[in-house]
Amino acid sequence: MMTKIAHRGKLSQGQITRLGGLIAFVCGRKPYYKIMKDLYDNEFLIDINSEPELTEKGKEELNRLTAMAGLRPEHYAFT
Repeated sequence: MMTKIAHRGKLSQGQITRLGGLIAFVCGRKPYYKIMKDLYDNEFLIDINSEPELTEKGKEELNRLTAMAGLRPEHYAFT
């Protein structure tokens, strides 16, 4: 299924998936295993005291992808 964001060419399907995972994480939900693995592999998340935490790199990626998608920071909140 093609989304409007990908259809206009602003975000690839991989970027949409990563953005969804980051938004889910900052909203207190746990993304699917494959998405969570991508976030760890790219150092957007790290474990602190056995709990995942968003890194500075993860915050920058979230801001970059939301800007590319036309979202404003008010549309999501860091937890």
